[in-house]
Amino acid sequence: MKPVVILTVALAAHAALIGAQGAQGTGVYRSRAEVVVIDAAVSDGRKPITHLTKNDFELRDNGVVQEVLDFSRETLPLDVTVTIDISGSMTPAKRGMVYRAVDQISAALKPDDRGSVVTFATRVIERRPLLPPPMEADLSPNGSGTAVRDALLLSLTSTPAVDRRQFGLFMTDGEDTTSYFDARTVTETARHASGQTTIVLVRDNGKLKDKDARQMFQAVATTTGGEVVELDRGDDLSRAFLAALESFRTSYVLRYSPVGVASPGWHEVSVTTKPKRYNVRARRGYWADVSR
Repeated sequence: MKPVVILTVALAAHAALIGAQGAQGTGVYRSRAEVVVIDAAVSDGRKPITHLTKNDFELRDNGVVQEVLDFSRETLPLDVTVTIDISGSMTPAKRGMVYRAVDQISAALKPDDRGSVVTFATRVIERRPLLPPPMEADLSPNGSGTAVRDALLLSLTSTPAVDRRQFGLFMTDGEDTTSYFDARTVTETARHASGQTTIVLVRDNGKLKDKDARQMFQAVATTTGGEVVELDRGDDLSRAFLAALESFRTSYVLRYSPVGVASPGWHEVSVTTKPKRYNVRARRGYWADVSR
């Protein structure tokens, strides 16, 4: 299949996401049955906690405690999209590192999971559509610029699937030179996203100094329930990818029907555990259909 330039899809998808509040609503985490679904990863330090029951969770919607109707782990198939920065800083050694990391992700997928690969430099290109494993990566160059914000926004605009869980791995050094969208638009789009996004910053020369970019990455990760992973030269990218995937796969999937809160607009969601010593990483909220 020929590479397809898909930045124009991001423009249309972004407009649809933001405009949906006044039309049909995004319905990202709320179904017609009025059920909200939240992924929650629980850990004690870096150790995942996997023995909890639904009664161990406290979930609040706009500050109101909700009853967790159901929860599960590792039951739904995954849709995993790996988005890779292949701008001019991508040396042959780094390309080899990324090829290995994608191979490791491919090997970790189950037969009913699906994976896709997107690359970006000046342009954002879908290299492999969402299909069952094995995954392959084409890291051939596609321009001299780096459209980090455009690529990140596009990665947030996937169509929700009620019978699948969606996870995005976004790898970059964080240096943007050619994007059309600004950071505020990207962070706003994250509030409409249908999946979780973890951002892997791979740096050769110290931490990213662009404060606005760092805040954008953290906001996107926090809003969607993901995390920002920072790697230095020589750190194992494959291990970082696999750890992020495993954390998502083994996280808890909480379902509840909102009670005692107004429906339209943005809902702040907080998830904690009754054993207070545990850390919980979950998306921060969802958009409810204003037409209800």
